[in-house]
Amino acid sequence: MPRSQFAILALVALATTAANAEIPATRPMPSPLADMAADSVADAGSSIAEPRAAAMAGLTGDTVIEHGESLDRVLSRLGIRPEVRAEIAMAFEDVYDLGDLRPGDVLNWKISREDPGRLASLRLQVSGGVEIELSFAGGIEANRIDPTMITRERNEVLVLDGTLYDALLARNAPGRFAVDLVALMAGQVDFRRDIKGGETFALVWQEDALPDGTIAGEPRLSYARLTIGENIYELVSSDPASPIILFENGTAVQRSAPPIMGARLSSVFGNRKHPVLGGQRMHTGIDFAAPIGTPVNATGAGRVVFTGSIRGYGTTVDIDHGGGVITRYAHLSKISDALRKGSRVSAGDQIGAVGATGLVSGPNLHYEVRVDGRPVDPMQDEVMPEQETASPADLALLETGRARTGFDQADRDG
Repeated sequence: MPRSQFAILALVALATTAANAEIPATRPMPSPLADMAADSVADAGSSIAEPRAAAMAGLTGDTVIEHGESLDRVLSRLGIRPEVRAEIAMAFEDVYDLGDLRPGDVLNWKISREDPGRLASLRLQVSGGVEIELSFAGGIEANRIDPTMITRERNEVLVLDGTLYDALLARNAPGRFAVDLVALMAGQVDFRRDIKGGETFALVWQEDALPDGTIAGEPRLSYARLTIGENIYELVSSDPASPIILFENGTAVQRSAPPIMGARLSSVFGNRKHPVLGGQRMHTGIDFAAPIGTPVNATGAGRVVFTGSIRGYGTTVDIDHGGGVITRYAHLSKISDALRKGSRVSAGDQIGAVGATGLVSGPNLHYEVRVDGRPVDPMQDEVMPEQETASPADLALLETGRARTGFDQADRDG
């Protein structure tokens, strides 16, 4: 197993911040609602005082889901009775997993005029343009409305004059590719050292859009090309969940995957002040900050040699890739159900999810590379990788990417 296959870099922080304030209600919010929140009327068995109930009757509003909030918590602040909240949760089960609720999702609600402990209407708007409407005529029923998606093929060719992130944004391309591409090309390209300015960069990706043009979901990269001097680096991917294959001057050299996609590099290899214990201590890997539950993937093919808990690391998976190379994935919230000691994995296989176990100050993935038992910097490219075999499907994707960006004829002429 080539050691440099596990070199991982990150260039920019692309963390998104959830909305911290509610969207103003469609009608002015009366002061009794604030009083109700302060009094925590969600407690089982509590009742709404008569003056407050009168003030809430018929009230309509919008609420933006904040970090750490649940549907039940929002409804309890509105004074909805516990048994009604339970009915609403059960209605959602058939069409939507409330565990997928995210900051920024929006609830449109209306309190019943006849019974302020119930709702007259409720609509949940989640990412991707999906809406769930609840009907309260008789029993509570949920109806999921999936928007009509339009898949768009996009490609851009640009010349780097500054950071890759800035260049992507200037062309209205997904900024998150700045993290993913640097990580995926780390075995051959050091973006901090090799990029001088004037390099040609091309990429092809797919994105889903709503009828109004709003982008929904995550973009899917299928081809990228970077020219540095006389060297041409290309990568192709058939599926976001599959590993990529990287070509150097037309020859396949690497098949791998980053341990996590679109995350923020929060700590690098080397001495640092420990975020929990304090004092200067050696940090034997690199950390990626991401929400709990974010998928964690094997960076290369290998055999699982450890699953369990290690002091300081928390829930951990170790993978032996041969040649004395072991990768470690730590602070996990969970390990994939089918993963056991001795399991074989391929590059891109999900092995667990981001967590906050062990000595951590917040949710993150600790990614570590050990060579002959010694931790090494995953961001360093010290050994050229062995040659990788490209399949006919890989070569077809390569030719398609070149044609989409106008480099097919240039490569033939060259």
